[in-house]
This record gives sequence, structure tokens and C-alpha cells, in this order.
Amino acid sequence: MVKISTGTFRFVLRTPQGTLIDCRTGSLLFPAHDGLQGVLRNHAPMLCKIGLGIIQVKEIHDREDAFFLVSSGFARISENFITVLSDDVTTFEGLDDEQAEEMLSEAKSHLAGGAYFYAQTGQAVDMQKAKLIVKMAEMAAIHS
Repeated sequence: MVKISTGTFRFVLRTPQGTLIDCRTGSLLFPAHDGLQGVLRNHAPMLCKIGLGIIQVKEIHDREDAFFLVSSGFARISENFITVLSDDVTTFEGLDDEQAEEMLSEAKSHLAGGAYFYAQTGQAVDMQKAKLIVKMAEMAAIHS
């Protein structure tokens, strides 16, 4: 029988501009380059490349869950301390309701004109990011 470890661990998300979050959390999901990776307390040490997707920080002490859209970087897990370094992060954290709704509205309009935009620019990654912004807004209960 596998025993699931309960408790918290430290999570830090850093960009070249600074630290976006530094907290104690009970669980974390992040997009590794080869699929979604889940983390609980006492996870085995690991170093991996980040892929395009949403980091979900759950069971944060004294606050609601947090969500971050990342497309590159690295994650390091060691001794109940997880650090993610990324130079491309999109989040609703720190935005007021109006700013968050504007970001969501822009993503939705990007998707609405998606076929035309993709045909003109060939930028499929932007379409994926727009879809993930909409998904992240649903997860964070932000409505436009």
C-alpha cells in the first residue's frame, strides 16, 4: 500500500523580473515538457524542463489557489522545496478585476479571430496561450 504524504512544502516561482510567489502549499501541478507533473510533500528529487501549460498551486496556507501560465523554464524539486524558473509567465495574480477581465477578453477575441490570425502569422503558440488563458480564468473563477 502506498502512503500519500500529507503536509506542506515550499514553492517559489521566479522570473527575471522577480519572485511571483513564495508560499507553503499542500499540492502542485505543473506542465513538464513531457506531460503534467503532480507534486506532494516528500516528492523525490527531480530536475525537469517546463512545457506550455498552467501551474496550479493548491492548498496554499492563508489564501486561495493560484494559477500561472508558463511556456518555458525549469523546475527543481529537492527536500520539500520546489523552485520554478521561467522567463514567460502570465497570471491574474496582482491584477484587479478590470485588468483580469480585459486580459480574458483579449484572449477570447484572439481565439475568435484565430483561423485568420494563424493563416496570416503561423503563430500556433499564441493560439495555445490564448486557450490556456481562458482555461486559467475558468479555474480562477474569473468571468468576462
